[in-house]
Amino acid sequence: MRRWRFYIVILGFTLLPQLLAAGDLVRWLADEGQLALGLSVPGVLLLLNLPMIGEVLRRKQKARLPRVLAAAFQTPWTVWWLGSLFYALLLLVWTIVHLGPAPMPVPVALAPYALALYGCSFGAHVLRRERVTVPVEGLPPGWRGARIVQLSDLHSGRHVTAQRLQRIARRAARLKPDVLVITGDIVHNSPAFARQAAEAIAAIPTRHGAFACLGNHDFWAGADAVERELERAGIRVLRNRGVLLDRHGDGLWLCGVDDPWNGRFDLPAALKGRPDGAATVLLSHQPNTWRRAQKLGVELQLSGHTHGGQVAMLWLHRSLSLARLVTPFVAGLYRAGKSFLYVNRGAGAVMPMVRIGARPEVTELTLVDSTAEDVAIPAETVA
Repeated sequence: MRRWRFYIVILGFTLLPQLLAAGDLVRWLADEGQLALGLSVPGVLLLLNLPMIGEVLRRKQKARLPRVLAAAFQTPWTVWWLGSLFYALLLLVWTIVHLGPAPMPVPVALAPYALALYGCSFGAHVLRRERVTVPVEGLPPGWRGARIVQLSDLHSGRHVTAQRLQRIARRAARLKPDVLVITGDIVHNSPAFARQAAEAIAAIPTRHGAFACLGNHDFWAGADAVERELERAGIRVLRNRGVLLDRHGDGLWLCGVDDPWNGRFDLPAALKGRPDGAATVLLSHQPNTWRRAQKLGVELQLSGHTHGGQVAMLWLHRSLSLARLVTPFVAGLYRAGKSFLYVNRGAGAVMPMVRIGARPEVTELTLVDSTAEDVAIPAETVA
């Protein structure tokens, strides 16, 4: 019964904004003397939604929809649905401001759809490079100035294709990383797509290796299978373990933990064998593990998971994000005492494949000594 309630809520959330927008469009066309064109709107609405319903059924193994057909309708449907949702919110505000129903200018009515189109095209696909300088307590001289390039939340699958992964890899390769890290959700929902992700990641040259931790989607898909593909490609998967990296004769402890949602999270195991006083970088898909990491002396944690909310106003304030509903650590750099957390917005996306105000990213983190002078640190301080 609960499952049916859930599906009814999702159905209402999906269809009601579309019906509202379609009804207003029919009325506007009728007022403009285009009644015949208006009568075609229900048919177009049905045409847009049937393939997406078929896609949902395909996932339940009850029907099969050709991938080409699903891909052809995905972006138009997402733009129409998300634009209709934005339009419904805009209409609510418009009605309140005007103390009742009032005509809305056509350009204003179309603005939500323009925003949705931007989010499904440019916003969801064009990577932004983020450059971050992190002062690390106890960083030895050999690691000062080292660059860690971070990718996260690739979500390799039918929507994030091999071609797109290769474009992401080329962008990361141009940063010439000393160390490459991937902080989870390498695949979306199937280990069958782990190989294309592993091949793309392995194509990125590094001086000291490529390392990964696994995210919740990797465990849902099959963590062991994802790990095998990554290891086969030469990417070391850190599952509750660490490794001492050497650069110019100095060591840095790099460790990773399993996603806490799977019940195997074990940070003490990841820190086992860490030399006394060694500066530590932790890979943890979920940023919420940072408070535990602070207590165990981790100087820098690198995370993902949030996607920055995908729809957000991070440029105004980081709290203005859908991700704020699940974590206080939405995106960017955070500081608590001598410990830092960086949350990557991810390079991929999940359905709906849209990003507004939270562009996908590849991150270049430069490690510096905590005693370095004149280092600007745009970090949010956390009590």
